[in-house]
This record gives sequence, structure tokens and C-alpha cells, in this order.
Amino acid sequence: MNRLQAATDTLKELALAYVVLLLGFTLLFMAIEGHNFADSLYWAGTTATSTGYGDISPKSTAGEMLALALMHISIFGVAPLIVVRLVERLNQDRDAFTHEEQVRIVETLARIEQAVARLEAGRFERVDGAGGSAEL
Repeated sequence: MNRLQAATDTLKELALAYVVLLLGFTLLFMAIEGHNFADSLYWAGTTATSTGYGDISPKSTAGEMLALALMHISIFGVAPLIVVRLVERLNQDRDAFTHEEQVRIVETLARIEQAVARLEAGRFERVDGAGGSAEL
């Protein structure tokens, strides 16, 4: 599953995978049913989106099985991936710190802690050196 997620991590990659899917099924439909490229691409597009107007439909059992495979792959495989990617983009926490911001915050806190430690060390030395108590 991680390979699939990595291969479709962006909408561009997912769109490319969808185009490859359509073209692959277009070529298979051409070979099985004997239609030209344009009609086969039209068939693949309408079948993949479950529109299926019926003006171009498979006549052979192999063509029908091809249509079933395309319908199921597009509805149960591709469509959920598209939805997940879109929802991820909508749910981005825009207030979350980036990695660079987190590193900068940690470095700044470290400098502040060092400065406070130096100030405290200097204050204790002055108090101790004056013969007084080291407690503040």
C-alpha cells in the first residue's frame, strides 16, 4: 500500500496514472472490439466515469469483462485515491509549523536558555562575591 501511496502522492501523479489507465483500456478495447482509437477512448472515458451512454458498448464477452474491470478499477481504485488527495489538501493545518520553523524555534530556545544560564551564573557570582547569600 505504501508503494501505491508513494506513486500517487500528488494529484499530478494520480492524473498521470489515470491517463495511463484510460489509454491502456482504450488499446485493449480497440484490440478486442475492433473500434478505432477515438471511439475506444470515448468508451474508456464514459465507462471509467460510470456514465456509460451505451452508444459504444462491448459486444463480446471479453469486451464486457474489460468493461467490468475498468468500472471497478476506476470506482474502487482511482476515485478513492483522488478523494483522499483532495481531502488531504483541504485539511492541511495552515497554522502548523514547518520543519524549518521548528528547527529555528529550537535553536532560538537553546540560545535563550544559554543566555539565561549565563545571567544566572553572573548574578550568583556577584551575590556570592559580596559575601551574601547565593539564593535569590
